[in-house]
Amino acid sequence: MRRLLRGEAAVWGLLVCLSAAMAGVSFGYGVTREGGQVGPGFLPLVSGAALAVISAACLLRSVRRAAPEPEEEAADPRRVRTLWTVFGMLLVALLLVPLTGFLVAFGLLVFAVSAFVEKQRIVSAAGVAVAATVVIYAVFVLFLTVPLPAGLLGVGGDG
Repeated sequence: MRRLLRGEAAVWGLLVCLSAAMAGVSFGYGVTREGGQVGPGFLPLVSGAALAVISAACLLRSVRRAAPEPEEEAADPRRVRTLWTVFGMLLVALLLVPLTGFLVAFGLLVFAVSAFVEKQRIVSAAGVAVAATVVIYAVFVLFLTVPLPAGLLGVGGDG
């Protein structure tokens, strides 16, 4: 077995726990509405459960992997650092939701990941963030009529 990099298993384990908690909390928002419509808790339930399963699989894979090639071993610390960076950005975005609302926090998260993690140009990162936010708004607020948290700014909330 290869040497497990310090922090890699911790990141995946923490992500499993947080996403499972997100799925559990979703029931408090109502997964469905009257008449069988999608409720505000549906997205956190599905995404939390899916993220928990994917993270658990990544945790198992990282623990079970055979010895890496020398160049792969050099790349692993960067991958773990990138994972922690994205995890930190996600935490900041979640903390911003009550203030800015979901759509603004989501747009800022996509922009930050695009610009600072993926190293895209600022204009490209802004375009990706705007496009992703418009798609989320169209799907959840307009099509599914799922109200998103509007925050203190009141942006894009109730559909």
